[in-house]
Amino acid sequence: MPLAFDTQFFRKLERFEIFPHGVHRGGQIGHRRSPSRGTGLEFADHKEYSPGDDIRYIDWNVYAHLEELFVKIFEQEEALPLYILLDTSASMSVGEGGGASKLTFGANLTAALTYVGLSNQDYVRVSLFAEGKVASTKILSGKTRIYEVLDRLDTQPNGTTDLTAAIEAFSTENPTAGMVFIISDFLDPNGLLTGVRLLAGRKFAVQGIHLVAPQELTPDVAGDIELEDLETGKRLRMATRRDTMQRFHAFFEEHCANVRGELAKYGARYLRLSSDQSLDEVLFTRLPKEGVLR
Repeated sequence: MPLAFDTQFFRKLERFEIFPHGVHRGGQIGHRRSPSRGTGLEFADHKEYSPGDDIRYIDWNVYAHLEELFVKIFEQEEALPLYILLDTSASMSVGEGGGASKLTFGANLTAALTYVGLSNQDYVRVSLFAEGKVASTKILSGKTRIYEVLDRLDTQPNGTTDLTAAIEAFSTENPTAGMVFIISDFLDPNGLLTGVRLLAGRKFAVQGIHLVAPQELTPDVAGDIELEDLETGKRLRMATRRDTMQRFHAFFEEHCANVRGELAKYGARYLRLSSDQSLDEVLFTRLPKEGVLR
């Protein structure tokens, strides 16, 4: 599976960082400023001295002018725990032959987001999921670790989609809350509500990225056809009618709306992308516009 990266492309990504919507941070020191205040590296403000405050942080210059005691407070910088879950089930193969498959597009997007995190000293873990199982990298830090992720992303689509089981497995091995990207076509007949509720309950911030292939929006079919489920192998014979594509399009848009609604119910964000989009356009225009990158 070809990944569309070289050193020059990675350098272009270094101007961005992941926007940590609603992340409840841990205590690891890193690149990002924490909204909480503490003794850190960069001065932020003053507050009136209270008994018990560390007298080492009294600002005597202020006292000389106001004859009142104030202590310095600082912004603490902390690392963002960043998790990326990429769907590698069989349905992610759709798109091959007419451009990039959903999996190829998703793998390229995963690599880009990973590099953005690593270049900002965040702690990143990439997990591939199918059949309800999760295969994860170690927790990575530092730009050179991107090559471990690229090796892991060299995979083929296979198996069924079980989002709930995959998220449960992910949650078990990752107790530290952070920012979670779920990159998937979300073609799970059982939905993702249970899994998203679990992540929200454990204070993870969730960004769902819904990948759609052009063939799914406008399938090129006519007459009597036989459909095959890529994940289960089940087949269905049917005759298309004049309004079949219209009804299918309405059904597919309803599916997308349901995914958005299930994510929104627990405060998760939703973004739909087509696998035939330019990766440059997505990374340098769409994601900053949507507030995913800044």
